Amino acid sequence: MPRSRHAQTLAHPVTLSGHGLHGDLPCTVVLRPAEHASGILFRHLPSGVEIPARAEFVGDCSLATTLVRDGVRLQTVEHLLSALMGLGIDHLTVELTGAELPILDGSAGPWVRAIQEAGIRQMAVWAPALRILRPVEVQSGDKWMRISPYPGLRVAYTIDFDHPAIGRQTRELTVTPEKYVRDLGRARTFCMERDIEYMRSRGLAKGGSLDNAVVFSPEGPLNDSLRFEDEAVRHKILDLLGDLMLLGAPLEGFVEAHRAGHALHVDLARAILANENAWTLEMAETATPGRHLFGHGLAAAHAFPA
Repeated sequence: MPRSRHAQTLAHPVTLSGHGLHGDLPCTVVLRPAEHASGILFRHLPSGVEIPARAEFVGDCSLATTLVRDGVRLQTVEHLLSALMGLGIDHLTVELTGAELPILDGSAGPWVRAIQEAGIRQMAVWAPALRILRPVEVQSGDKWMRISPYPGLRVAYTIDFDHPAIGRQTRELTVTPEKYVRDLGRARTFCMERDIEYMRSRGLAKGGSLDNAVVFSPEGPLNDSLRFEDEAVRHKILDLLGDLMLLGAPLEGFVEAHRAGHALHVDLARAILANENAWTLEMAETATPGRHLFGHGLAAAHAFPA
């Protein structure tokens, strides 16, 4: 059976600022609590354009997930969306002053800490759950993804890089807020040293540094240390969860990914939505408001490391 829980938003607004990974331009982001069931909504303040966090609005997926509407492009939304999915935030307005979200430390960690600081408030509606009824698959060459029925959300992800410092890594886990905080949220984005010049020739990664990414040379990471021995595959799962947030509802299923990336993640989300026989949606119902979370319980017991 699908999970039965109240929809959640933030208890208070919270603000983060920084520079984008690809454009290296400043951006301030305010996460504002939702007063009704609105989903995750991005509001680009300079233009006034609002873009729902849904797969239908995804444009480019080159090394980041970009939302596009009415000529406005909002780049690198996946780390924030991942934190929201990992911690169970269903409704929120994201106000931003720039066209690319700040990269911060390259993980979802700063977003998780901001959410914990703001607190989580239960809303007076149930969270609809998108429950997978039968398998859905997508493939591109030797890259593939599959989702199957599962009572909860479980992910098995394999990466296989022709690079001695990364190679083949596999991780499988059932996603809960506690496991997200402990095992996924701190994993940083990564790249190979050999690819930096090419990325910058395409106008990408202009804001990248060892402060916001793990850079692998043939001998190993150029950073002082890794946060996890398999930080690369953990970050891939982090990205996947952010991209699956574009389904617009909490997901219940077993997701398998082999050598995938943003484009295939989004392809899977679109394939799920297009195959209406493969899933069922538990619609929101009126409920009684619940207590604030993260002021006590989960945040206290599972505080996110600084």
